[in-house]
Amino acid sequence: MTIDAMDPPPTCPNCPDRLLWKDTRETGPGKEDSWFWFCTGCHQAYVPTPDQKLRFTYAA
Repeated sequence: MTIDAMDPPPTCPNCPDRLLWKDTRETGPGKEDSWFWFCTGCHQAYVPTPDQKLRFTYAA
């Protein structure tokens, strides 16, 4: 049995030693899927690229 590992999230442009968190506080049933990246170091939010939206929204 093989388990595919998910891609790690990107690192923060301002804090290269920190991975970004996928912030889904504004998502839910009946809402548009509008998650964003958040850095716990510098407290900045980043809009995911179209490629990241595909890879990290529908990841298995």
